Amino acid sequence: MQRSHTLMIKFKSTLSLAIQAAMLGALTVGTSTLVWAETSVNQHTLSTQVNIAAGSLDQVLAQFAGLSGVQISYDPALVAGKKSAGLKGQYAFEQGIAELLNGTGLKLAKRADGAWTIEQHQNQARDMGQLKPIDVKVQGSANRDANAVQLPVINVTAENENSYTVKNTSTATKLNLSLRETPQSVSVITRQQMDDQAAISIGDALRNTPGVSVQAFDSNRMLYFTRGFDITNYQYDGVNTIVDNIYEGSPHGDAATYERIEVIKGATGLMTGSGDPSATVNIIRKKPTHDFSASVAGSAGSWDNYRTEADISGPLNDAGTVRGRFVGAYQDRKSYLDHYKQNNDTLYGIIEADVMSDTLLTFGIDRYGTTPRGVSWTGNPVYFTDGTRTNFSRSHNPGADWSRRDFESTTYFAALEQTLAHDWKLKVSLDYLVTDHDTRLASASGGNPDPVTGEGMFMYWGRWEGHRVQNTADINISGPFSLFGREHELVAGVMVSHSRLTGDTFDGSAFSMVSGSIFDWNGKLPEQDFPINGNYKTTQSQNGIYLATRLRPSDNLALILGTRVSNFKFNNDEDYFDTSSLGDVHTSYKEHGVVTPYAGIVYDLDDTYSVYASYTSIYQPQTNKDINGSTLAPVEGNGYEAGLKAAYLDGKLNAALALFRIEQDNVAENVGTNPVTNEGIYRAIEGATTKGVELELAGELKKDWSISAGYTYARNRDADQQRIYGYPLATTQPEHVVRLFTSYRLSGDLSRVTIGGGIKWQSVFYGNIYNPTIDDYTLIEQRNYMLVDLMTRYQQNEHLSFTLNANNVLDKKYLTGLGNFDTTYYGEPRSIILTAKYQF
Repeated sequence: MQRSHTLMIKFKSTLSLAIQAAMLGALTVGTSTLVWAETSVNQHTLSTQVNIAAGSLDQVLAQFAGLSGVQISYDPALVAGKKSAGLKGQYAFEQGIAELLNGTGLKLAKRADGAWTIEQHQNQARDMGQLKPIDVKVQGSANRDANAVQLPVINVTAENENSYTVKNTSTATKLNLSLRETPQSVSVITRQQMDDQAAISIGDALRNTPGVSVQAFDSNRMLYFTRGFDITNYQYDGVNTIVDNIYEGSPHGDAATYERIEVIKGATGLMTGSGDPSATVNIIRKKPTHDFSASVAGSAGSWDNYRTEADISGPLNDAGTVRGRFVGAYQDRKSYLDHYKQNNDTLYGIIEADVMSDTLLTFGIDRYGTTPRGVSWTGNPVYFTDGTRTNFSRSHNPGADWSRRDFESTTYFAALEQTLAHDWKLKVSLDYLVTDHDTRLASASGGNPDPVTGEGMFMYWGRWEGHRVQNTADINISGPFSLFGREHELVAGVMVSHSRLTGDTFDGSAFSMVSGSIFDWNGKLPEQDFPINGNYKTTQSQNGIYLATRLRPSDNLALILGTRVSNFKFNNDEDYFDTSSLGDVHTSYKEHGVVTPYAGIVYDLDDTYSVYASYTSIYQPQTNKDINGSTLAPVEGNGYEAGLKAAYLDGKLNAALALFRIEQDNVAENVGTNPVTNEGIYRAIEGATTKGVELELAGELKKDWSISAGYTYARNRDADQQRIYGYPLATTQPEHVVRLFTSYRLSGDLSRVTIGGGIKWQSVFYGNIYNPTIDDYTLIEQRNYMLVDLMTRYQQNEHLSFTLNANNVLDKKYLTGLGNFDTTYYGEPRSIILTAKYQF
């Protein structure tokens, strides 16, 4: 029903602003439609269509309050000098206020006497990565079917609840920008999408990311690629970390501890130092909530895959100035591979404390461990001795039953966020990472078997271990400044990172041939003794200072300019005992004063569309060696990108079209293996060029219908227009990649049910595989393939839900690894997993 509007805003200090607020309310009421909806608990929720332009927070609040007729009290000092992005769309009172206060460090609260007030909200003011919990009542919503099953209160997030997108990101430049304001392609895998797709690891999330393809070393190491290149830059909460792709593959970690994963496509040297042109993956950890929340979940899936997890969060004192969150997960699983099993465990804890009204202190610990058995080293041979192709089953596992890659990592992280005068902020982030790996491998993957007897195979085997300590600090200051009568933004910082990896080396020559036929292999092999024959030490450091600014010459135009000056240092020493036949190895590089410039421009065509362009230089030191044992020169080049972006439905649905071009010199291509050192041999490619296009759509198509969709085309060629084979796998990348996943909550009597599904499609790619019958390398092809995934969820009540995921439902047989020691590796067959979750 319609209702007259009388603005009631009461300030704690007696001011004439109440009159101003009433006037603003009177000006806007004529164009607004107000609806009062009665909920099942006899509370009133106002729903109104508003169109409030961006402006000072006090004026914007006055306009919205003028529409609502709800009394709000607050101290004018809290809103002084703060801005609001405005509001457009249909909002209930509490939702509208939450949107207007987003990013201001303030929140709406209800006093004991029932009156509404605005208070300081320290956590949101200092960490835009945290999604503020709100209570969304499904009952009585004017936008839902009147016959829908009315579910009780569900705890979701304030920023596009249940969405597959976010409004803001700072990964690209450390400036807090919307996706539309960021002059690079950005993909986000949200918590909701991870839950819908049953992603339990970082790797699972990356597999579902638009534009990202995956290739396997073996059973435990996966590499992730975008725009034709291996992703080597990873961050946690915006802090860089070192990932060793040879020993670790992708970063280890359980998805239960993460809020979302942001993937910034293209070169990101401004924030990461090394301008690798693939992408930077920023993994955002979960933060404590201001209100109590908790959940437990258990799942069971194919091949005895069992998992449990728990998540509890909330205030630790009566005032709510100290908050904590604890997450734990444990997984015990087997595999489609014969005699393979794996245990994973995760413990995560974080505490936030409002030390003072403008100071937030964060401390946390993130521990992850994995103990697999039956690990393979490489995959299966491609050719028989007569040159014909082998055809092993997908379950064939060349690894011995004791073969392992045990890994444990513990990260201690802390952050201090200080609000300064004039809306400036100081943030200090410290990470202390300790990792240990114990790798003992035996894999019947070497050679070429006889097609009749199955004999002639030999073992790839050995032992490696390592203890790594990495220290990283990132200190930055950011805030607005005025120039020529307009407000702009600036961020400046320094990043220091040092890593030290030590361990023993072991003799790996005590065993060679596989006994009997490879067709009878069952993984049974006496565990080998690997005597120590030396030790090694690897140190790696990177220091840099960075500066970025967003200039606003006009309301529609933004220029983002930045630069970084970096120092790189790497040193590796392998010292062998006198009794060893191996000679000492030393590899090092040192680079000072490397400048990485960045430039971007964004022009708003209207309230929905913007065009953009960006440029960054590429600089990537490398340790790959040529046939003479000399380290290749750093990869250098330039990256260009331009495109069109759109934000529909008030930012709930984001779309992007990007055109990109990457030019590089000294790109490493694998051309073989050194038989003495067992190291790869590479050649430097000059004039490597990548060009392509990306399209992406993510968010809500409409209420209860979410989508994440993307298409990427990336063509890599050298100066002679020949394909480029990457490293460390001697393989190309698919030029076309499609990722699609969507979920929809049904309406009416079926509103407890959510259904979803998606596809992963990619075009042909090739591997260089040695053929003994012609004594040369031949081209092996994996043709284009498509994987189909399905999901459904049943919301039993406000607490309990059941989710069923089926992956590769068509049971497609395909290769996901090509070229690692002349072997191939099959992808996972059809699988299902059922998850039950209880929310308190």
